[in-house]
Amino acid sequence: LLAVVAGLVALGGWFWWKADQSRRVEAISEQFSGALDKAESGGSTEALKELESVAQSSSSGYRALANMTKAGIALQGGDEAKAIAELKSVADDGRAAQAFRDAASMKQLRLEFDKLQPAEVLKRTEPYLTGDSPWFPIAGEMAALAHLKAGAPEKAGPLFYRIAADERSPQSLRARAEQMAAALGQDVTKIEDERKRKQEAEAKAAESGAATAPAAAQTPQESAAK
Repeated sequence: LLAVVAGLVALGGWFWWKADQSRRVEAISEQFSGALDKAESGGSTEALKELESVAQSSSSGYRALANMTKAGIALQGGDEAKAIAELKSVADDGRAAQAFRDAASMKQLRLEFDKLQPAEVLKRTEPYLTGDSPWFPIAGEMAALAHLKAGAPEKAGPLFYRIAADERSPQSLRARAEQMAAALGQDVTKIEDERKRKQEAEAKAAESGAATAPAAAQTPQESAAK
């Protein structure tokens, strides 16, 4: 009986802890939203006070959002050093989600780019140049520019080509990369040819799906009537 009672007490404590955590997150969420409203209405000083409080919370997600918002406010105010420091705090936060850390790292690198040696830029962009990283287009452009700065256009050209061919790249970045790739001797006509082949394949697949859809939608009675 004592074991059952102890178990119920532990279970009740767990449910209380979950409810308390939920209340805390809800309160932090409201505080963060309030800070954003103040920032958007021009009350940067008041917003920063609220954000500083959120940045001290136990929620790694809201802590990262608060620090990144503080970086944005600092940048708008012309304090680039402060913005970089705030972004670095997110990038170095081992408890923050990787998506936040990557976003902060890329934003920090873009702000520091002109002050860094090519080798440092290449070192910091390397993790995003392989695999299926969503940050490849941005990291790839910085890496390609670093190669140009280091006097290695033969390494920059293929990177610009990959960016131009990557459909995840923003249109403006793709256009810019395609121009750079062509200027560096890459055959960018292949990019358009590949796009056309992909569009044709997708169109055929859509037509095939549309043609088979009625048959798939037939009832057993309709199939038996045939």
